[in-house]
Amino acid sequence: MSACSHESVKEKVNTVGDAAGETAGEFLKGVGSGMDKAFEVKVSSPKYISDKGLEFSKVTINSAGEGMDNMLNVYVIFKKDFSGKLTAKVFDTKEKEVGRVTLQVDGKAEEAKYIDFEFDPRTNIDSDFKIIIE
Repeated sequence: MSACSHESVKEKVNTVGDAAGETAGEFLKGVGSGMDKAFEVKVSSPKYISDKGLEFSKVTINSAGEGMDNMLNVYVIFKKDFSGKLTAKVFDTKEKEVGRVTLQVDGKAEEAKYIDFEFDPRTNIDSDFKIIIE
């Protein structure tokens, strides 16, 4: 009788543990997607960039090691062969330019890769800043 009771309690504890684990997992998933949305970075570029065969996909902001969010990571899809310079400019909420970086970028048609624009360590890119790549 006590073995039956013990198994019943164990089963209930496991059920509660499973439910708590699922709830915690859903909570963390929700926090993660909320953070992604809150820090979603928007990049714009002139039409001639897409005419050259470049498409920008995922964009993130990271720190280059000095504690400031001064690294712009852009996933670039090459629709055509491309070899040239790209300039990333960052504008604050008052439309004032606060950072500029130019990189040599090379890629073949059908390639894709991340490129990193590392700004001055004093540049802190906020999620509501305007970013243009030209």
